[in-house]
Amino acid sequence: MKTILLHLLLWPTTVVCGFTSDNSRSSSDLARQTSSGTTTSASDALALMSEAKALRQQASMLQEQLNREKEERIRKEREKVDNLIDLLLFHGTNSDSNTSEESKQQLLHTEEQVAQLLISKRMSYDMVNQCFDRIVELANRPQSIDSCSPLLSLLLDAACQVDCIERKENPNKRWNGRVERDLRKKLFALGYGIRIEDVQKKDAIRSITGERDYF
Repeated sequence: MKTILLHLLLWPTTVVCGFTSDNSRSSSDLARQTSSGTTTSASDALALMSEAKALRQQASMLQEQLNREKEERIRKEREKVDNLIDLLLFHGTNSDSNTSEESKQQLLHTEEQVAQLLISKRMSYDMVNQCFDRIVELANRPQSIDSCSPLLSLLLDAACQVDCIERKENPNKRWNGRVERDLRKKLFALGYGIRIEDVQKKDAIRSITGERDYF
């Protein structure tokens, strides 16, 4: 009987002690889990930041490479057009970079010679247009019908000669017969600060979108 009473007296203390010990262990485990989770989240954030930085560096390097390739492509295209201009308009061009514009004019082909080259070299409108744009770009003053570079004048006059040849009699089948006319219109527009290509691009967009000018 005494043994039973003793157990009854000690039971609440034992249970309470057991619960206290279990709660302590649970709190400790939860703290460790929370600490571990915080550490993992911080590590993940640092890893993401490092990866983002590396991606930005790669993107920057790629953009620089694309810019260099674009500049090189433009340089080669300009060099190609410059060589074409020299071929068409000049003979025995002085290779000295310090050659003045005045001395180069002394080495210009005649209008008839340029026209013959336009035919024999099978020049197209696009090729002549590239020469036109490059001459305008290199000119140190605005170009217009009333005041244009002698090089432009020579190129357009020669193009006019080729335009006057009947298409069936022109061995250059790339020639559309409207080169001089179209480039004269372009030169006329330049006199008013208008780029024909920009106008044509806007017209093309408007034809698609249906946009109109409202006055």
